[in-house]
Parts: sequence; structure tokens; C-alpha cells
Amino acid sequence: MPLMTLFAPDIFCDHCIATIKRTTETIEGARFVEGNPETRLFTVDLPNGAALDRLGEALTEEGYPLADAPAEGASAAQPAHPGMTMLGTLMNGPATAMPMMHMGRKVDAGPFHPQYLKIERTEAGADITYSCPCGSTTEVFHLDRSELDQGPHSCCGHHTLVGANAAERLRMRLGDGYDIDVQTVTMPWGQPLEAAQAVPKR
Repeated sequence: MPLMTLFAPDIFCDHCIATIKRTTETIEGARFVEGNPETRLFTVDLPNGAALDRLGEALTEEGYPLADAPAEGASAAQPAHPGMTMLGTLMNGPATAMPMMHMGRKVDAGPFHPQYLKIERTEAGADITYSCPCGSTTEVFHLDRSELDQGPHSCCGHHTLVGANAAERLRMRLGDGYDIDVQTVTMPWGQPLEAAQAVPKR
């Protein structure tokens, strides 16, 4: 699995980071990379989704449960639909919003921005229900954490992928004939992941 940056709202000092580092090192195959008490974010390298589950449980026992990180400058009281980060809520606003950026380059998503309506934990990972430009609100991406390069779910010529570097992976699979909307959704175990939907250019 790639490096993951996670958020624990109860981090307040370097001692908290040290506790998280020590806890991470008790998980087989897990490696603590860095942590910042000011942002309450920390980065870990984990071998698989099961290790992430074990880490989440261990951190909860230590008093540092994982949570969804608020976007910079966003109000903590601003609601988001289940599983959606504040970044995703902001990006799901009017088409006149700031241009979306991915890996330093502008991503033109056109006028349609999908909504990620429901995220449910499954044995393999999670089922993410989302809206499609065709009007369907019952499309589901079945995230399987055991697959290193999972393919997208497709509906009516539109392709949706949730996972690390989802937008770049869609671009590599589909080429430049698509506009790609990029958002961030949070899995039931506290991990933020990139959600990308590719729509054919007009």
C-alpha cells in the first residue's frame, strides 16, 4: 500500500506523536514516517488494509481515534454528507469554484461534480455509492483493499475510481479524452482516499 496520511483530533503535542509512533511499530509490517502535532496529521507506511484496521483499533485504545481531517480554513461545524471530507464538499460546489489541481496540474471536471452519497464498510474494504452524470444515484464502487491496481467502475461511459492516486490512474487507463473530477472521501476506518470520476470531453 502507498504511504497514508491520517488525522487524529486528539493529538496535541510531541508526546502524542511519540505514542502514535510507538503504537504503529507494534503492528506487523507497519512503519511510522512522520507526524505534526500542529496539524494533528501523521504519515504511516502500511502493508495492507488489515494492518490499517489493526492500527485504527490500537490507536483508539491509546486515546487517538482516527477521524476526518477538516479542510484548511473550513468551519468544523460545516456539514458534509457521510464519508465526504470538507475538501470534497467544497469541490462539489458551483462550477465557478476554484480550479481543481492534481499533481500540480489543473483538472477540468466540466459542469458536473459527482456526489459520494454513502460509504459502507465491507469485508473487502468499502462500498461507495455515488451519483453519475446520467442521473443515476445508485452506482457503487466496490473498493477492494487487497487489489493493488483496482480498475474503475463504469456507468454510461463515465468511469469512477476510489483509491490512492485515483485521478492519475484513470488518466493512464483512459487517456486525455476525459475531464476528471477529483474529490476526497474518508473510509469507515478513517483513511482519506482520492475519488475520481472521468467524463468524456465534449
